[in-house]
Amino acid sequence: MFLPRLSNAARLCALVGLAVAAFTPAASAESWGLHIASKHIPAKRYNNSNPGAYYRSDDNWTIGAYHNSLRRNSVYAGYTLEHGRFGVTMGGVTGYDHAVQPLFVPTVSLFTVQGVTARIAFIPRVEKRIGSHVLHLMLEF
Repeated sequence: MFLPRLSNAARLCALVGLAVAAFTPAASAESWGLHIASKHIPAKRYNNSNPGAYYRSDDNWTIGAYHNSLRRNSVYAGYTLEHGRFGVTMGGVTGYDHAVQPLFVPTVSLFTVQGVTARIAFIPRVEKRIGSHVLHLMLEF
């Protein structure tokens, strides 16, 4: 019973975040971030330690790299729309089953302490591509 409620709540959060971000001007703020860890639901045998880093320009273009859930290195580039606590990054990523595959990652910032923001991303399960829903923790400066 726990997983369907989490899944529906996370999906609703992602949809609301996307809707807000899509219909409002993007915030313009250069930032750096660290990819920390993920939680796969269901867990299967995915790697949950995903160290990496990213940079978002003043124009909201985003580039980054991390060690992915398949224990491979990934590089990505895209555009981030953000409004308030909600955001979404869309682009392309390497390191999975195809040379480059689409990237669509809704996020929500949790809190900020001394200029460091904890951010959670939700990556929904996509049939035949991703075997689990993924919650991913990032720290942004």
